[in-house]
Amino acid sequence: MGRKLAREELFKLLFEAELNDANPVDVLDGFLEREETVLKKPEEEFIRSYVLGIGKKKDEIKKVIEDNMENWSFDRIGNVEKVLLQFAVYEILDGEVGHEIVVNEAVELAKIYGDEKSHEFINGVLAKIIKKLG
Repeated sequence: MGRKLAREELFKLLFEAELNDANPVDVLDGFLEREETVLKKPEEEFIRSYVLGIGKKKDEIKKVIEDNMENWSFDRIGNVEKVLLQFAVYEILDGEVGHEIVVNEAVELAKIYGDEKSHEFINGVLAKIIKKLG
């Protein structure tokens, strides 16, 4: 499957949790057990580790996002944007994946799942975060 598709599955899981106002950790097992979710072991481990990591750092991630949006609050942005920014910021803070890859994949998912301008918004916020982090 690869990381790109694993990120898309992660997006779907986090989006489901966001829509249902549920903890992603609580959604995780049910999501992974679904018939339509076909993951190899490395992708399942990737998703599991990201869900747990995002859950642990949720407040820090939200603060980083809020500190880098102009004229927007976290609660005011759409669910697609919230989810994409959360896991992209988690990856940026984690530092294991290059920033260019994180931004590119978040922007590509925004083009698929977001509104017409979602990808521009995501790109702008993530660029600002990366610039501040140095």
